[in-house]
Amino acid sequence: MKFNYRKLIFLSIISLIGLNSFAATEIDFEFGYDKQVFGTEREDKSTSRSYSGSIAFYFLSMTAIEFNYSEEEDETLNIINSSVDPVVRPTSFSQTIKSVNYGVGIRQALASRKSFLIPTISIGWARSKVQDTTVSSYTVVSDNSTVTFTDGPNVNESDSVFASFALKIRLTKRMSLKGSVNTVFEAFKTEEARDQLSYRAGLSWIF
Repeated sequence: MKFNYRKLIFLSIISLIGLNSFAATEIDFEFGYDKQVFGTEREDKSTSRSYSGSIAFYFLSMTAIEFNYSEEEDETLNIINSSVDPVVRPTSFSQTIKSVNYGVGIRQALASRKSFLIPTISIGWARSKVQDTTVSSYTVVSDNSTVTFTDGPNVNESDSVFASFALKIRLTKRMSLKGSVNTVFEAFKTEEARDQLSYRAGLSWIF
């Protein structure tokens, strides 16, 4: 029998509503950015941006049910400066990968909320949507005109697993500075976890 993950989310929400009270509620917002410039003349670049938010309901003092959402965009641009083709000369190639993930799982704090440093780990189910688009540009040598070919967007959706390790530095009683390492990989393909890492920083509030 196929397991229905959408029912799992629905039942989790109903369970939360059914609880009389929570030990605490935690809200997080994070952002990640990375830019790399490379090539012999620094003509190529790779840019990555990510955003995420989550809400966690602590039903025990250090254990919570977590709901999260994240978006990430990776763009790579390669400039081509040489070609032996006398008719058409490739000039650039770019690839843009956009991913959207949302999930539900368990968050476990490894220190008291009153501690200055609070490490946490989270793991659970996620639904992933990945959109891949490539654009290739060519110059026609005879008249120096430009021709562009676009492939995509190609979309792939899958049931996945999310996992994260976060470290919070408590600034006030309710607000903390947060840094995290995150991964989302296709279910039952744990070997992909180390190849899908993202690093983010942001703020966390607990009530």
